[in-house]
Parts: sequence; C-alpha cells; structure tokens
Amino acid sequence: MTDINSTAHRARRLPLAVRASLLAIAAAGLAVPASAQDADRAPQTAAQSQTTGIPAWGLTSAELPADPTVRWGILPNGMRYAIRHNETPKGAAVIRFAFNVGMREAEAAQFGAPHFLEHMAFNGSTNIPEGELVKRLERLGLAFGADTNAETDLEHTTYKLDLPNTNAETVDGALTFMRELASELTIDQAAVDRERGIILSEYRVRNVPQIRRLLDSLGKQIPNSRFGAGMTGTPDTIGNISAADLRAFYEGYYRPDRATLVMVGDFDVDAMEQEIRSRFAGWKAKGPAKELYTPAIAPVAKPVVATFTDPSIPEIIEFSRVAGYQVPANSVEEQRRATLEAIASVALSNRLATLSRSADSPIIGGQAMVQDVARTARTATAIVVAKEGQWQPALAIGEQELRRAIQFGFTEAEIAESRANIRTALENAVAQEAGRRSGAIADQIATASLSNSVYLSPAQTLALYNALEPTLTAEEAGKAFRAAWNGGPTLVHVATKQEVGGGIAAVESALATSTQVAVTAPVEQATKAFAYDDFGPAGKVVSDTSIADLGIRSVRFANGVQLNLKKTAFEPGKIAWYAKVGPGAQVFPADKPGLTVASQVLTSLNGLGKHDVDELRRITAGRQVGVGLAVDTDGIVASGATTSADLDLQMKLLAAQLTDPAYDPATQAQWAGIAPVVAKNIASNPSQLASIAVPFKLTGGDARFGFGNPEDLTARSLDEVKAALAPQLASGGVEIGLVGDFDEAAAIAAVAQTLGAVPRRGDPAANPAGVKAVTFTADRTPQTIYHGGSADQGAIALAWPTTDGKNLKDSLTRDLLAGVMGLRLIDVVREELGATYTPNAQSVDSLTYKGFGYLTASAPADPASMDEVAAAVRKIAADLRTNPPTADEMLRARKPTLERWQRQERENNSWVALVSEAQTRSDLLDRRRNRARVLEGITAAEIKAAAQRYLDPAKSVELRVLPKPAG
Repeated sequence: MTDINSTAHRARRLPLAVRASLLAIAAAGLAVPASAQDADRAPQTAAQSQTTGIPAWGLTSAELPADPTVRWGILPNGMRYAIRHNETPKGAAVIRFAFNVGMREAEAAQFGAPHFLEHMAFNGSTNIPEGELVKRLERLGLAFGADTNAETDLEHTTYKLDLPNTNAETVDGALTFMRELASELTIDQAAVDRERGIILSEYRVRNVPQIRRLLDSLGKQIPNSRFGAGMTGTPDTIGNISAADLRAFYEGYYRPDRATLVMVGDFDVDAMEQEIRSRFAGWKAKGPAKELYTPAIAPVAKPVVATFTDPSIPEIIEFSRVAGYQVPANSVEEQRRATLEAIASVALSNRLATLSRSADSPIIGGQAMVQDVARTARTATAIVVAKEGQWQPALAIGEQELRRAIQFGFTEAEIAESRANIRTALENAVAQEAGRRSGAIADQIATASLSNSVYLSPAQTLALYNALEPTLTAEEAGKAFRAAWNGGPTLVHVATKQEVGGGIAAVESALATSTQVAVTAPVEQATKAFAYDDFGPAGKVVSDTSIADLGIRSVRFANGVQLNLKKTAFEPGKIAWYAKVGPGAQVFPADKPGLTVASQVLTSLNGLGKHDVDELRRITAGRQVGVGLAVDTDGIVASGATTSADLDLQMKLLAAQLTDPAYDPATQAQWAGIAPVVAKNIASNPSQLASIAVPFKLTGGDARFGFGNPEDLTARSLDEVKAALAPQLASGGVEIGLVGDFDEAAAIAAVAQTLGAVPRRGDPAANPAGVKAVTFTADRTPQTIYHGGSADQGAIALAWPTTDGKNLKDSLTRDLLAGVMGLRLIDVVREELGATYTPNAQSVDSLTYKGFGYLTASAPADPASMDEVAAAVRKIAADLRTNPPTADEMLRARKPTLERWQRQERENNSWVALVSEAQTRSDLLDRRRNRARVLEGITAAEIKAAAQRYLDPAKSVELRVLPKPAG
C-alpha cells in the first residue's frame, strides 16, 4: 500500500538497477570479530557481563568485554539467546532467529535445499496449518515481506519479525512461530510441491548476470568445492528436492546448539527472558547432527586466470587472494589488523575512483576489500569495472594500482582521511546510541553470534579505537595490506560480454605485459581549503510562525527561501534534512527518455565549480555530510542526515550545489562509460526494467516517467542535464526541512548564512508555466517490452486508470483496494498457482498532475505462465467488482498500514519531506493529521464501489516484459 506522505512516495529515487550499477565504494568501518567454543552456561545479567568475552555463551576473550546492556543467555539444550531493551521504535520489538546453516551445507544433488527449507518454515507446522501463518501475522499488524521475512545466505539462515507492538497477543504469536519453526515443521510433500513453483520463480528473478558472475568467481576462488555456479540451486536440483530431503536437512541442521534467538525492543527484559526460557527449554534435537561444511583451501604457486562470459555483464576484472579461514583470536591485536586492512582498502578504492574520473580512463570505478567469506575463506579483493571493450587497459590499471599499494603502501593523507571517517562514525554512534533502531541492533547481535564474535557497544568500540588510533599509521596500514595480499593475487577473474579473443592465454599475456610496467610511490595530496565559506550577508528572516499541533516552526527569508523545522527527541544526535528546489521533473522535456536518471547519476559525479568530487571527499573527511541530487516530480531534491556539529557545513555544500555546480566536461566522459553499463544492467533484469518501463508506457511514452528502451540512456548528455537543471538550481523556489535533534536558533543561523544569503529565489508555491499534462494511455492493446535477460525470465502487469490523489479518502480507498488485491494475488498467483515469487498490487495517484493515477497488479513471471497469471489477475479484479472484501481481508490489508503509520510518528525520516513543504502544502499536513482516521473508516462496501468504478475490464492495459527475440 502506498503512503502518500512518505519520503519514498514523495521523491523519485534512482531505480534499483541504476543504483546497483554504480559501483559503491565501501566506507571504512571497525570490524569486531572474535571467537571461542560453545558452552552450556546459565543466563547472565547485564551487570555480570562487564567481564571480558561472553561467559554465558562460552565465548572467551582476555581483552574484549561484551555490551553490558544485553542480557546474554544459553539454555541447557545449547540454544543461545540475547535480549536488550530499546525504545526505537517506541512500543515495538524485533526478533531474529539465526541458524548456523546456509547454502554451503547442501550437497550438490540438493543445491537449493537450505533456501527451500526456509520457505517451508512458512508453510505448515504442528500448531499452525499451512497457509495460516502469514495471515495470523497480518492480523497482528505485520506486513508480509516488510515485517515478516527470512534470508538464507552462504553460511546462515535467519528468520526476522518486526513487531509493531509488544502486546501480549503479538509477542505470543511471534514466539509461537519461532518455536514452531525450531522443531515442529510438517514439511508435507504436497506443500513442498506447491512451494516448488515459487522457489523456481525466485530463482528466475535472482538469476541475473551479476549474481552469476559472483558465483562463478567464488567457485574459482575455492575450486573443487561446493562453492560455485549451482550452489544456490538450479531448476534441476530445485525440481528434484523431496520432502524427505528437506526433513533430513532440517533435523540435521536446525538444532538448538546451532541457533540463536535475539529479541530487542520496548519490553521488560526479565519477563521476556522468562518467555524465551519457558518456550524453548523443551526443544530437543532429533537424530544425529550433520557436519558443517568446511572445504580445504589449497595454496597455489601462481595466479589462476579465469574468464566469465555473459552478454549482459559489465566488463569486470577481479583480483583475489584467497587463504584459509582462521577462527578469530578475539583479541585487540586482531581488531587492529582488521582496522588497518579496512583503512588501506578504502585508500586503494579511492585511488581507483580518482583514476576513473579522467576523461580517457578505461575504467568507471573500482573497489578493494579484505573480508571473510562465509566463514570458509579469507579473501583480499580488488575489482575494477571497465568501459565496454576495454578490459585489457582496465586490467593493467587494476594490476598496477594493486602492485603499487602492495609495494609502496599509502600516504599519510590517505590514511588520515580514513581515520577521520572512522572516528566520526564511531563518535556519532555513541552520541546517537539512544536512537539506534532495534532491527539494526538485533541484526548485529545475530551476526556476532553466528561468527562467535564478542559484540561490543558503540562506547566500547570507540574506546577500543581510541586505544588503537596512535598505531594506525600509513606505515602500519601498508604492512597490513601487504600481509593480506601476501604474495599477490591467487585468482585473476575477467568477465566480458563476449568470449575473450585468445581466451585464457590472452588474459595471461595482458597480465604479464602489465607486470613489466614499473610503478612508483604515490604522491602525497594536499587537502585544499573549502572554497564556499562565504555566501554574503546572512539572509533576513521576514516571517517566523508555528504549527503548534505538529510541532513545526516555519521561517521565511527575504530572498524567498523557506525553512521549516521540527525539533524531536526521536533519534538523539541526528538531523534529517530535505531540500526541494524548483518545479522538478514536471518541466523536463517529455521526449528525452532517461534524462531524469542521467541527471541523478551525473550530479553525483559532477562536483562543484571550485572542488571536484575527490577534493570534496578529502575536505569532508570526518564530517557527516553529503552532496548529490535526485529528481522528484515536483522538485529537484537533495536529502540526507547530519549532526548539529556538521549542519553548517552541510548547508554550505547545499548552497554551493545550487550556486556553483561544475558541469565538468570530464563528467560527460565518465557518463559515456557508465551509461552503457547501466543500460545493460537494466535491460538484463526484467523486474527492474518493468519498474521503469511500465510507467513510461502507461503515460503514453512520457519520458518524465521512465523509458521503454534502456539504450536511450546512452543518448543523454551532460549538456541536456545542464539545460534541465541549471535554471531550476539558479532561481527555483527553495524549501528545506530539518527534523531532529538541533538548536533551533543555530539551525536558522546556518540556513541564513547559506541558502538565505543567495540571490532572490522564485516562489515555491507558484505553478510553473508550460507543464505538459499527463493522461493515462489511450492505447488499450496489449503492450510488449523486451528485456535482454534469460529466456525463462519476464514480468507482467495489468493496469487500470484511476485519478489523482487530491481527495484523501478516495486515495486511501484505492490504496486499501490495492492492499486487498495484493492479498489475493499472494493467495492465488503465488500460493495456489506457484507462478510467481512476488506478486504486487499498487495504487499510484499523483498530487502534481490533475486527474492522473492508476492501479497495477504485477509480478515477475516465466513467459510460459503469463497467460495463467493474467487470467488469475482478471478473475480477482472481477470478483472485487462483484463481492466486497471479507472482514478478515479488510483487517489484514489495513492493520499493517496503521501500525506502520504509528511507528512513523516517531521517525525523523517519515516527517522530513512533509515538513519541508509545510509553508506551501497545508493540504499535506491535513492528510497527515487525518490519514489514520480516514483509513479506519473505509468500509468493505466502499472498496467494492471503488473496484466497480476503476477495475473496468474494458479500460485495463496488459503489459508484458518478454525476452528479446533472437536476431
């Protein structure tokens, strides 16, 4: 169900496929691994856990004390538990049930069984009939997917529930499920057969080139093992897995001594511990335990050279050094080594990013890291992503930069930059600890248990870093990096769209040629002074009013800039900010598909007139600030999070983005390399392509809403982006919202000296001229979009025109109609037909374009099943027009939304976009005030009436994303 007031709904962000295509450079972080053996210990109180290690879990350490705010315990059967009181979000809680078993534990004939078993946990147990679990949780306010989920990784399986409240009924329902999955799964053969189609659908959705490349590389890093292309499951292995196979796997691995239950939330810890002990103490393992999989890692005399070919893959060159996994020593020295490795890897990543920005560079990005892989191997990795057809020069850059780092290490400035970022992150974590989200805490504790790590609090982590920092020098970082890469790479893996001419020999030759090129020591880079400290006399406040019931203060400056503030204690130490400039995408040309995406990518690469991106990175080291723009329907948007200490700098950066964007020609050269990669990635993923192409088709090919052919991205240019953005950034109306923990007078002063000081801006409330109207497509014939992925992949959508979102009750009625339809899609298309993994229904209604809206039912689907899926969707729509939803459907569709809204009342990010428009959109404030009351009042009869009005079969449009025909 859509949320009309959420930031996600109000602002258009880069499509997932686009974001995944842009190689993210990892930020430095302090790893805290540790290890020891399991032991049967009594539960431990927070006061007792001041000792080092975690005695209750049998984790010993001479130096590292566990977080004293966590109640650590272990049952006589060996099941670990951890409990912590936390009030973010208020009144809610989370549960994580983690099992030390993952994809690697399945033998070749049963690849995919761990994931299949994860699905079966939701499909029947001794006390919860098949098909009933998700419905029970929905009645309690947990949305399927968002609040009820699970994940199976290479070495673990974790079940996740986010409880909207800690009422006795909700806690009982959640713990009942967790206890049932521990030992009571029925794993009925008929249920297995029904679920098989869903597993196959998920396999097709996830079988994208990037995952195939990753698995291929993993298999060649750890040869002669279960690691590799098929380990997550294949159609053959998934098709042959039986209930008996899953039962054997379940009993062999789902055992109390391999399980950890974590609960974090707003509850009484003593009472929750008693609940856990009373429910799980009787859990007993059945039959003999199966061994965890640990392959041997054999040393190699020289690098193994391997290739991978896929027509949709970016050209990626990966250098890896693989060594055997070492059980952590759980010591301070180990933390020092891990920190030095992280600092050094970030320094190399930054070098690669800098090289990618030159106009003639053969690469578009790069990244380095040192990490444990699935508690099976220790890997050092360096990756470069090449421009199309340039794998050879890209390989040379990767090899030479890696060799330069190994041979000469790093400059003091490079290491100081990473140290500053680590320190700021750790200090902010301490300052913001009271606002840490329960889900993040629980995830970290569960991960620590799986790896037998001692979990540290933010204060403990900072104290450890303070002790280590004097030793974190450039010289020591170089030593740690050389040790991690001891002897250089053991694998060079080259991924290309077409087979490399000359095969392995050609790669070996290119590698040999590169190694003959001498490298020199890096040059120390001086950090320039920030050039945007003065924007002129501070802006004068001409209006200062309050909206008492919502706690919003509205300030207007003489130049027209509008500032809206909401001071909260929801997340201590944090400030969410959101700025909207100009009319946004509504005044973009409707005939330049891909321009909105190009604008967002290019502004992230572009820098400022007086500082390029690398200079900005160095200048802002140790500061919680950011740059970059997104394109919303009704504004150019910048948003992020900062602190009171960094708010001044953040506002200066924002003002500089408006007044002095670079539009550097080198950025166009970067885009020329990036655009084809992004286009191929989108084209190869039918679901992502559908998310961009369906709105484009439904608006009759309006480029402001997407594009139908990803290749259109390559036609966009920096000049076009400048033409679209420059007028808005130069004179468009400016609205900014600040929500969080700040001093109001200081915040107003920070904006007055920056945005308030720039030349006169337009009126944010003015209606822009020349906006082209948007209407639902008049073409009702079936429409086809072609993707470049696998032949068994696809997506289907049926859409009906509705109207805009101006009327709150009508808008929420359509949302609720979509919610009910979504429940039926899951029941029918997913569970009964097994035809798809993630069916979805959504109502989209514009608050910008008069009369425009639509409702869609969509799903990823094998082309062979699309007729069946389409028929099922049409039947569901017809039934909704004939019969009102049941009371149970109304409850399950409505309650998760109401619970989510209630949580959002205490979340900065759920307020900030709304707050930013407090002076120009009082209607949005009224919607926020009234949305829960209105949603609660909608009746089943009104849902039926909306279905009769909008789900007219004669007005529907069917769209299919199908494999591109050969030739």
